[in-house]
Amino acid sequence: MKYLIFTVIIFLGIFSQGCEEDANRQWVTIDPIQCMGNSWEQDWLENNNGDFELYSTLTNSQKLQIFEQYYKNLGIEVYKLEQTFPYTATCTACTCPRGDRIHCYINENDIDQVLSLGFKIQ
Repeated sequence: MKYLIFTVIIFLGIFSQGCEEDANRQWVTIDPIQCMGNSWEQDWLENNNGDFELYSTLTNSQKLQIFEQYYKNLGIEVYKLEQTFPYTATCTACTCPRGDRIHCYINENDIDQVLSLGFKIQ
């Protein structure tokens, strides 16, 4: 019986700590543009000799890792990362959205910084 009570207390402590941390986080989104015009893509190209061909061979998962690492290097921790495809059509201009939307779960302390970088609060 003591073991059960101890287990319940430990579980509740861990669970309440997780809820407390989530209270300080917020979902934000960004709609990437075409033509490798996004800051994380430009940074990757700069650090990989402008190798567009190599970037085009990366998987979607690898490209999301590049995104996440870029923002981590800026001091923004991405706790959760999701990608959706809300657009049914896009234009082909380089300033147009490419069709996906990236959702990031970040610390509320980073909200002002990411808003200045083009993100929107979800």
